[in-house]
Amino acid sequence: MDGSQIKEHIWLVALYELEERANELLDRLGALGVDTSEATVLRVEIDDHQRQATVMPVVDSKTLSPVSRSAVTGAMIGGATILMLGIFLYSSDILSIRALGGLFNHAIIAVLVGAIIGAMTGAILASTNPRIRHDVPIHKINRLKSEGFLVAVKMAPSLAERAEEIARSLGAKQILL
Repeated sequence: MDGSQIKEHIWLVALYELEERANELLDRLGALGVDTSEATVLRVEIDDHQRQATVMPVVDSKTLSPVSRSAVTGAMIGGATILMLGIFLYSSDILSIRALGGLFNHAIIAVLVGAIIGAMTGAILASTNPRIRHDVPIHKINRLKSEGFLVAVKMAPSLAERAEEIARSLGAKQILL
């Protein structure tokens, strides 16, 4: 295709409060010679029932306190860290308790000791660190507002200015070209 055969189009998008105005715009543009067979009218209105379905209050669930969460995290990190350290010390014969008898028993004791130390450290750090709760009350959330009907029409650029005038005369709240 050469450049002379390519047709250029522009989209007019207008927002109306009433569906009748959106349909009237399509009728007037059709009379102007715009092909409205591919035009789209979308309802963007949200009623109270739909708002309640999309904006739900935060329900307090039974979660662990920050101190408990920090203790669990500390136990996991401490257990893993001391396990690695214990395996290294056992394999290099720096720490070998004969009464435990073998690597497996040394590993279990290292994990338990590390978990206890980590849990205590995590709990102490969390209890000394004040936390600020940032919950947003449900009435503070901006609710979606009913806006009306959105119309999208494809047309030749030469008709865009006249189409915008028609859309404005019908009371469009907002127009995009």
